Amino acid sequence: LNYFIMEKNLPFITIGIADSNYNNRVLPFLTGVDDGKVFKWYLTTFWRLAAFALLLGGLAISFMELFGDSGFIKQAFDNEFITGGKKAGAAVGLVVGLVLSIVTAWFLYSVTKKRAEQLNDQEYKGLLHFVFVTMIPRLITLIGELSFTYVMYIGLLQLVATLVGSLAYAPLLSYGLVLTTVPGVDMIANMLPNTIYGDYDNFSGGIQLALVGIVGSVLILTAYYIYREIYNYALKLVMALISFLPKFAIPLAIRNKSEN
Repeated sequence: LNYFIMEKNLPFITIGIADSNYNNRVLPFLTGVDDGKVFKWYLTTFWRLAAFALLLGGLAISFMELFGDSGFIKQAFDNEFITGGKKAGAAVGLVVGLVLSIVTAWFLYSVTKKRAEQLNDQEYKGLLHFVFVTMIPRLITLIGELSFTYVMYIGLLQLVATLVGSLAYAPLLSYGLVLTTVPGVDMIANMLPNTIYGDYDNFSGGIQLALVGIVGSVLILTAYYIYREIYNYALKLVMALISFLPKFAIPLAIRNKSEN
């Protein structure tokens, strides 16, 4: 028979509820801290929560931005400066924009969820190793994929707005406030629009803007994959230097001692 010997929580006396919670809750938590499971769980859970935030937040924004004084419906259809033809174009831009926004929110969620699962599948070899070797390269990749999706979203909606010659519904533009705080994306912050608008009088300019967004999204993704390779290479150099220092320091110390 296997007997589980419960550790006493308080000295000299035995209190069942204190001993039980100490052994069933405190000790397992400390074991998780020691073997790194707590840190790994926290980091991967944060990624999973971010995935759901992108999905639920995107769906909520996609419908909430339709209504209100600053909503798309009032801006596009209750505006005396927009003619009947442009209102018809805005109706198309609304339908396409709403569908594309929902798909984009789902795609952002799916990408982040998959990267979180891949991070969780990695072996934990220590906190520094997990953060700098395992997590950060995947974080660079994830940021690149999210930025690619966001800029592609803008480019496609600009194409729609140009083709219909009116407004296109783009509620996820508010995501740019978060993405533009990320190193690399902040360089194009001033290039991101507040609204997506097209006009047949500037048809060629609108097409050019759309192509810049579509092509630029691929370039951004490529740049982040290059960033990841540079980071991995720099990390290898640092690790090689750290492993070399003891080999270099010991002969140097012996030499200095002999000279003295």
